[in-house]
Amino acid sequence: MERAISSSSYWCAAVALLALVAAARAQGDPRLLPAPAVPVDRLPAPGAAPPGPPAGIDGPLTTLEALPAPGAGPWDEQPLPESPVEELLTDEDLYYFPPQKISSHKNGFFQLFSLSATWFGNANDPDDLGGTEIDTFLTVALPAPIVEWPLLITPGFNMTLIDGPTVTDLPTRLYLTYVDFMWLPVVVNRWKALLSVAPSVFGDFDTGEFRLTGKALAIFDWIPGRVQLIGGVLYLNRDNVRILPAGGVIWTPADWTRFELLFPKPKLAVRTGVGPGFEDWIFGTAEFGGNTWPIVRDSGLKDNVTYIDYRLIAGFERKLNGGAGYRLEGGYVFGRSITFTSGNGDFDPQNTFLIRGVITY
Repeated sequence: MERAISSSSYWCAAVALLALVAAARAQGDPRLLPAPAVPVDRLPAPGAAPPGPPAGIDGPLTTLEALPAPGAGPWDEQPLPESPVEELLTDEDLYYFPPQKISSHKNGFFQLFSLSATWFGNANDPDDLGGTEIDTFLTVALPAPIVEWPLLITPGFNMTLIDGPTVTDLPTRLYLTYVDFMWLPVVVNRWKALLSVAPSVFGDFDTGEFRLTGKALAIFDWIPGRVQLIGGVLYLNRDNVRILPAGGVIWTPADWTRFELLFPKPKLAVRTGVGPGFEDWIFGTAEFGGNTWPIVRDSGLKDNVTYIDYRLIAGFERKLNGGAGYRLEGGYVFGRSITFTSGNGDFDPQNTFLIRGVITY
């Protein structure tokens, strides 16, 4: 009888203990609750300071100071829209998009198609030089001999429709057609080369001339993804400029800024917005314009004409994944000159403005 009573007491004590544990869990006793599972890669909840923020001049950034970088959009910080599990999770459990990266090229044979139109005025003077320039090209890629050492083949066509001037004789149309072969081998470690040769034909549709142009550049990834050093030469093969040194530094201090401190075409760009699959940028750049064409003068004599100008340009660009997108540009054109090999009819047009639109796919 005593053994039966003792056994019953043990069972009653065990049931009572289980009831106490259940009650404690219901009341949230931290000593009895299991530790919550925290995803290792989860970002902080909205309003929480990011882990380990970079130190500012006056100390670590506070929550209010930890604002997104310029160009960061809601896709960089908001949970997945219309997520099927959103209603089941608290704010602390929602997962966030990782920062997106827009690729500058495509994987495969086809790389890029581009079409652009540039209009430059004649300063409201019918005796001055104005016109419209149409440029288009297509780029494909081949392994040479491996994918990491691509050969880019770019056939292209450029045509300039000339408006004026009446003080000298110029054909109404000038053209350039070419096929550019560009090889990008990795020499060793962070050293790369850019070697290009472009068989070209220049003319005015009454006469034409074959010329070879190209470039040779060495590229060193000093700080991969942030700083590149570039140096080499451009073989322009024009009457006024045969060979032009080229190079400088490409500095990307952050994902939303890019400084191409290069001669002869520097460019400064800042990202202003991002979204699913696109980035918006504003930029300023400078260009060294012009070329040399063979022409037939009004007298029937063959001659060469060389046009040169300098351009300061500002614009807006929307970049899409794979190198596609579009640009709108406006600029000031100065230092313009027209010279002939014969020396007859040389002319300096007035400064003017240009407008350009570019579509790439």
